[in-house]
Amino acid sequence: MSHSRAAIRQALVDQLKTKVGDDFPTDALDRIYGSRSKPLFDKLLPAILIYSRNENIIEERFASDGYGASKRDLEVAIEAVVLGNEQVDDTLDKISKQIEDALDGFEMANRKADVLQLKSTEMDVSIEGSKIYGAARLTYSITYYTSNKQPDNSGTIPTEINANF
Repeated sequence: MSHSRAAIRQALVDQLKTKVGDDFPTDALDRIYGSRSKPLFDKLLPAILIYSRNENIIEERFASDGYGASKRDLEVAIEAVVLGNEQVDDTLDKISKQIEDALDGFEMANRKADVLQLKSTEMDVSIEGSKIYGAARLTYSITYYTSNKQPDNSGTIPTEINANF
């Protein structure tokens, strides 16, 4: 069974690949990948890579037995890579806006309790010879819950304390 992070990343990939009418929501079309390790060639640009960056467990009150659900805050990077020219900044702004618009109000079908929020956007440009590459990384925070198994204490020997109850 895969981790919830994988399901979240796949839901984001699916959303950014879902056509609205006859159009894809971004200039990357269907070149959207749920991994940071996809080799990108000029003919495959623009493309979008979606990957997990960091996850924190948020401490909160547990169920009375101490085994309530874990609240998690996941950072997911949605990185758009473009082959640019003199207007590379405008191209990055355009695809960033397309991503933001596609995810605005997005609710994952099987994860309706998850909360998706844009946290930051970073832009970078690399010049290699006569080629200009641009990248925009949009970092989203996704808050979600996972359940915890309760231990099976059936073989535990009662102590003097709990034997008196």
